[in-house]
Amino acid sequence: MSLMDSIRKNKQILRLILFCAGLVILGYFIAKSGILENYQILFSVSIPLYLLAFSSTLAIVFLRIYRWKYLCSLYGTIITWKEASMVIVSSLFYANITPGKIGDIYKAFFMQKGYGMSLADGISMIFYERFFELMILFFAACGIAFIQLKGITVIMLEVIAIILALLLLFYFKIDLILHTIRRLSVWIPAFQRISLNLQIRKIPFSQMVGVLVITIFSLGFDFLQIWIVALAFGYLLNPIVLTIYFSLSILAGLVSQIPLGVGVTEGSMSYFLNGMGVAPADSLAIVLSSRLISMYFVMALGFVFSKFASDRLTGGQA
Repeated sequence: MSLMDSIRKNKQILRLILFCAGLVILGYFIAKSGILENYQILFSVSIPLYLLAFSSTLAIVFLRIYRWKYLCSLYGTIITWKEASMVIVSSLFYANITPGKIGDIYKAFFMQKGYGMSLADGISMIFYERFFELMILFFAACGIAFIQLKGITVIMLEVIAIILALLLLFYFKIDLILHTIRRLSVWIPAFQRISLNLQIRKIPFSQMVGVLVITIFSLGFDFLQIWIVALAFGYLLNPIVLTIYFSLSILAGLVSQIPLGVGVTEGSMSYFLNGMGVAPADSLAIVLSSRLISMYFVMALGFVFSKFASDRLTGGQA
């Protein structure tokens, strides 16, 4: 077995271990919540409100497609709505089955192979997407300081702050980093795979604002979706506090490196809802119902689209 095959196999094993760990955590919260004995809670949801929450999820997907289309235009590649949908929706599968959404890189490879865009430009576009999302979630989560600042939340916010700082350092010092890698490639063969022409092309601040605004609206619908789901179960929650807790739970799932954040995101959000006065069984019912349409539905949709995307790339068409 070659070194690359060994690394690939180890990654798959690690991914499986993390995912199983997440399932164990989720199982623990399900068992502790009492929802198994009160499963009828899941059927008490208001269908009209739940459909409204589902429409919020569709709005999120639409905004992500629009953001990618907008970024493509900034980098000199004009794609249709259909093409942008193919890239983004299929990426929802790859990004969510990998730790820390590493699968997002799929979009850069898709654009390179299907549209002739340089890999560096594709990675730059992903950077802008993820950095602004992390930044908004981080600042929203910082509101915990006005509610209940505990040790675990402080540690989590510190980790995210470090990640944001590293992303900024990477962005502003990328040319220096690449120059250093090229010099080290003489002694480190693995670095020789990096193209000598690889450059990260930055966009003007005025254009960054457009990406930021789209991202704000996208996450806004995310916050709205879980608020509507809670309302569908009969709970009128404080939207500001709920937004803070929701941001913390999403960040917890990302920090955990577990694919989908399964178990960690659901468990932490259920815990936070308990603190807002929601009964344990009801809190988990709200979280599971929210995740069903916000994560598991879009991942299943992404799986279907990924098959079409793969066929088109294999056929040499994008």
